[in-house]
Amino acid sequence: MTAAETGKTGERLAVRHLRRSGYRILAKNWRAYRHEIDVIAREKSTGTVVFVEVKTRTPGSFGRPADAVDANKRRFLRLAAESWLLSNGGIEQPARFDVIEVLLPEKSVSHIVNAF
Repeated sequence: MTAAETGKTGERLAVRHLRRSGYRILAKNWRAYRHEIDVIAREKSTGTVVFVEVKTRTPGSFGRPADAVDANKRRFLRLAAESWLLSNGGIEQPARFDVIEVLLPEKSVSHIVNAF
């Protein structure tokens, strides 16, 4: 499996997890400038907009998937999220950043709410 296929598989499993957990998917692979947000969802119970970074790892990968969401990645995600909020109803909306870790081949999904 290529890195791109691994990433797409992880994103598909993350979206399935979010839907089953009561989220409505607003966008996938949304781009602002040269930055991308993997999944944008709305938590149905609270109305919160959730910007989700999906990190997928296969056997032999080093460290936890969430460890790859470093300070630089968080900064880019914040900039992209601000752009999305400004173009979709304003920055007054409640919002947060989550990370979903996916481990393959076991298809284990771990959802880190309010990760940063």
